[in-house]
Amino acid sequence: MAKIVGSQTLLDATTGMVKSTGTFARPSSLTVSQDPPRPPPTVIVDLSDAARRTMGREQPTALSAERDQEIRRTGAAIPAMTDWANATSDYMGKAANAFRAAFGLSDSVSITTGGAGTAMMDAIAASKGIAKPKPPSILVEAGESEVGATAEDRKAGTGLIGLSITDRQDSRFGQKLDIAFNRGTGIASDAMALVRLDDRQGAGALARSAGVGSLAKLLSSDSGDDASLFAVTDGGSEPKAKVAAAIRSAGMDDAATSALAIIKAVGRYLPGSAGDGTGSQ
Repeated sequence: MAKIVGSQTLLDATTGMVKSTGTFARPSSLTVSQDPPRPPPTVIVDLSDAARRTMGREQPTALSAERDQEIRRTGAAIPAMTDWANATSDYMGKAANAFRAAFGLSDSVSITTGGAGTAMMDAIAASKGIAKPKPPSILVEAGESEVGATAEDRKAGTGLIGLSITDRQDSRFGQKLDIAFNRGTGIASDAMALVRLDDRQGAGALARSAGVGSLAKLLSSDSGDDASLFAVTDGGSEPKAKVAAAIRSAGMDDAATSALAIIKAVGRYLPGSAGDGTGSQ
């Protein structure tokens, strides 16, 4: 080992010059090894592609271009999604208002539709001049479909329209009435009759048909066994009566006449119906 020592120096207060004392200081406590210096420990860091690009060490051109394109698409889609959500909400609100106005339903009644029922709501909205918005092309490419009825809904032979009270401030909260209809029965609206099926267990063929047939399968089953069941028929006697609609009510029996009005109007709004009532396609 080599020791570093040095002479002490003093500052001359008169001349301001440094002068030597002529004596040596004690050996310094600082020591320097004569062995070659050891290299610092190696730290290996696995950088991500983004970090390499940032540091300029690597530029995977093909991968970067693909990701950049994806980022641009996503950036363009975000405002398009917001605009589309607003347009969809606005249209559905206006369509529901038009439906309520057409059949004298109160604003507290919420409406759900399915199949030909959705096509009927679209047709009512169109008759009131309510334009149906189209999704932006960037969302169409991502698989977004049109608002309201689809092509399948417009071709459907059966439909569902649900009326319910969803306002918790309304004393009728929870009441509902579901209407399942067949647009292919060919019954003229002036020949339609509303029939109450009180005793479904002991009733005849009409009650059994309305209670367990294809229309009943469209109706909600969570209304309970005490729900009322109605049918819209051509007024014929069992078992030859034609059934245009099956209706299940949970506390909304007074709205059954509104349901009849809705079924009578199906032919006016849906193409492929006979006369002004429900009809074959």
